[in-house]
Amino acid sequence: MTDAMEVQKSQPFTFDLGHLLCNDPNPLPSTSGPNKEEVLASTAQQCAQGLINQLLTACPIIKSTDGELQIKLPEPSTQLPREKPIPKEKEKTKWEKFAEKKGVKAKRKDGKLVYDEAKGDWVPKYGYKGKSDGNEDWLVEVDEKAERAKAREAEGGQGGAKSKKMKKR
Repeated sequence: MTDAMEVQKSQPFTFDLGHLLCNDPNPLPSTSGPNKEEVLASTAQQCAQGLINQLLTACPIIKSTDGELQIKLPEPSTQLPREKPIPKEKEKTKWEKFAEKKGVKAKRKDGKLVYDEAKGDWVPKYGYKGKSDGNEDWLVEVDEKAERAKAREAEGGQGGAKSKKMKKR
């Protein structure tokens, strides 16, 4: 590993290690001209190097159980701004006021789904697409007329006189 690069500025950087933030209060050098990208890249590199130096000197380095090194960051010190103001507390409805006054508690929706091992998924306990017992149709009564009709169809039609005439044509 190479020696840490020390950055010397007229005003030192300020750091918020909790947010991994480096603030440079110094004005940017002139960025006009063809070397604009080089100037910005070197300034960014100086800030990044300063942040890494600060992390390695100020934060404890911990070796985890799987052998990896980790840096424990401190709590953030910079208050980040919000886009919108903090929401105001909603006013209670008439029902909520009444329920609080009388001590009425809301029903829990717990236990409406059960795990169906046959389907391998969570399904409603009762009702549409609910859990099936598997024993619902263990005995089915056979309709003899329907069975005979299916057998006749398999043999070659309805077996009626009219259908025989139609087949001859």
